[in-house]
Amino acid sequence: MEKCSGTIRQKNILLIPLLKTRLRINFRVLYPQMSLQLIPSIQRHDLSIPSWPCLLIAVTTIACASTDAHAQISIPAAAPTAPSESSEATTSGYYAKPGPWGTIKCYPIFLEAPRDLVDSYPLPSTRPRWSLPDSEFANLAAIFSMAGLPDSTATALLQPSAYVREGGWVHLFPSIGDVENLDPEVRSKWYTELSKYEINEFHRDPVLILTDKVEDWYRTSRLRAPLVQKITQLAYRRGETWAFSDLGLLLNYAESDAEARQLFKAFTRTRSLLVKVEISSTTNVDDLMSYWTLGNGLRRKDIEPVLLSLQESGVDERLDIAHILPALPRKLIYTYPSFDMARHGMLPDCHWTSLNFLNYDPHEYLLDARLATSSVLEGFAPVSPPYKYGDILFFVDNATGDAFHSCVYLADELVFTKNGRNQLSPWIITTITDVNRMYLYRGDGRVQAYRRKLQD
Repeated sequence: MEKCSGTIRQKNILLIPLLKTRLRINFRVLYPQMSLQLIPSIQRHDLSIPSWPCLLIAVTTIACASTDAHAQISIPAAAPTAPSESSEATTSGYYAKPGPWGTIKCYPIFLEAPRDLVDSYPLPSTRPRWSLPDSEFANLAAIFSMAGLPDSTATALLQPSAYVREGGWVHLFPSIGDVENLDPEVRSKWYTELSKYEINEFHRDPVLILTDKVEDWYRTSRLRAPLVQKITQLAYRRGETWAFSDLGLLLNYAESDAEARQLFKAFTRTRSLLVKVEISSTTNVDDLMSYWTLGNGLRRKDIEPVLLSLQESGVDERLDIAHILPALPRKLIYTYPSFDMARHGMLPDCHWTSLNFLNYDPHEYLLDARLATSSVLEGFAPVSPPYKYGDILFFVDNATGDAFHSCVYLADELVFTKNGRNQLSPWIITTITDVNRMYLYRGDGRVQAYRRKLQD
């Protein structure tokens, strides 16, 4: 959505730039009575974010908005904000920096989509496929050379038995060995090239792994060690994160259908934080309530009783932050969208989540790009750091002004977010650092905060 000469021009800013076919197939399965006209056409964006690539017919994961899809809201230009350093997270938890939000301890956890949800989707082909525009067929040798593919792999791919030309595309079928033996740097460069085309859904929207080591991401999963080792071998760098795109190939190593399903379940893995506020007899409850009520007493009646009762107990207690959050995020936190949330023709995304943060019941009109933008421009004002509880952080494209992601600031480095307009992306609490790594890896975006205007 852009602001043009004082007017707002809609650009389908809350739509998902993934394969239109996948969305249509998915809605045919879920809602056979729904008119396909309710499923908006998908714009082509050379975007990033990824979450894990969707199971071929899904309303995909962290990606369906290939990032909330470049769900775009036009944001006026402002100075970039510098990402802050995250605390070292351990299994025993870590303390956030001290501040007006009180004493906060965070516990890293991993969420995976419910098994019954994952099991409802078919598994992809186990044969690797790379697709390029058919117009590039005559240039394939040069393209392979520029990407650094080994000569033996390039030669094999140019054999008539290794490709199919169909529907304006040339589909290349490399051997499993050639895919596995790619040098990590070559894999990163080649998969970045493939990610330009939506038809390469798992390269465009890879599984993102935010730990320093791939093994740490799956340490508590139920995957066999050899499978984790194979994921490590096939992972590649995308900015400051690890990415994984060879889901189909990995199925060749599953020993049963049940294990193949477990693999896909593991690929929906998302890191979140359990957050607890420590309350003791020395806690300044008035200051605490002032921060968590936006400084104007908003919702004070909802949190004052529990804070005072814990302090009066005389025992040091840790209160889950969910008890302090407004009703809607308290209901949604750590959960996945249900099928009935698509009754309006699309699932909630990051902007719907951010703009509804303080609403008791969600305002569904915020699914509409024009009205969502209007809500921001009329009800919020741009602000610079330091952020305050309830500020909305928009991740903005430097060139276009489109906001392709948003989240709600909580405290220190903590934000409340939903990374994608899809059913396999949960509502979580995470860090600004992790969101930066997912959405700003190209280096062509910035963060602009907006704060709700005080009502007269």
